[in-house]
Amino acid sequence: MMASTAPLISPHLLSHGTIECENIAGTRAFLEEFLGLDVIRPLPEAQYMWKGGPWTVVCVRVDGDAKEQSPDNHFELALATAAEVDAAHARAQALADTYAIREIRPLVDEDGLRSFMLLDMNKVWWKFSNVSQEYFDAAFARGDVAA
Repeated sequence: MMASTAPLISPHLLSHGTIECENIAGTRAFLEEFLGLDVIRPLPEAQYMWKGGPWTVVCVRVDGDAKEQSPDNHFELALATAAEVDAAHARAQALADTYAIREIRPLVDEDGLRSFMLLDMNKVWWKFSNVSQEYFDAAFARGDVAA
């Protein structure tokens, strides 16, 4: 169920979030070549990644080690079918050294969705699944789970 009170702040969009990266060029190759994201570098210390929609993620270069995210704190990329998820998993395994992928988790089937996760060179978790916009539309239509 959506909030029934008026919000205290009324943003017109969620513009962006940030992640850290240690190697701008290597990260850009991973984002563009492996993940298929659109990337621009409007600042020497940052690049923006985007795949349509109203918001983006800013990848900010840090000196030293980037902080590792928890697998629960991840980005999810939606693929059209379970077969595409399987193919992405196979590509991740084949190209792990090329893109400095730190960890690739096994394929999982849960709640009708096929998925797997990987940890990239910057210690950012990525989940690949065959989730659809309809899944989220239905979740928001159902609203909150009863307490």
